[in-house]
Parts: sequence; C-alpha cells; structure tokens
Amino acid sequence: MAQLPDDRARREVMALVEVARMDPRAWPDVRDPGSVEEIREAFGRRCWIQFMPHAGAIEVRDIGWAG
Repeated sequence: MAQLPDDRARREVMALVEVARMDPRAWPDVRDPGSVEEIREAFGRRCWIQFMPHAGAIEVRDIGWAG
C-alpha cells in the first residue's frame, strides 16, 4: 500500500479489498475455511488484488495498480 502513488490509489485498492471480502462467492466451499490455500483475483477500474479467502476475512497477497 505504501508504494501506491497517492491517496486516491489507496482508496480504490481498499474499496476493491472490501468488495472481495464481502463477496460470498469468494469463500471456499470447505468445512474448514482457510484450510485450502487458493489464490483468487479481483479487478477494479485501475487496480487488482490477489487474495486468499479465510473465514470472515481475506489475506491480500499482491496489489497491482495501472492508474
């Protein structure tokens, strides 16, 4: 996050993180959430994230910015 160019970029990435976190289709369909390490991607207008879903949260593994 610190490497993003400005506050606008950080706000856009954080908004995308929140969208991914709130998307029920993002969670793995297993009995033990977080037991399956599966990297997923979400795309915004100028950014993308790679994340791993856990129970009630996501672990962001990578952030991309093309703005």
